[in-house]
Amino acid sequence: MTGPIHQTPEQQNTDTVPEDTPFAAENTCRRCKGTGKVDGNRCPDCQGSGKVITPVGGAG
Repeated sequence: MTGPIHQTPEQQNTDTVPEDTPFAAENTCRRCKGTGKVDGNRCPDCQGSGKVITPVGGAG
């Protein structure tokens, strides 16, 4: 069993929003750096897509 993964602020997708959020767009996942994988497994933040939806221009 492994412990929680500690991420630096640069690795966190703290501003991820639902897909239908107005003024939001696709962005590269910080946790997996767009690869879709973390430690050989599917990235839990982007579900393996390498992309997340984030607010644009401070929206949200």
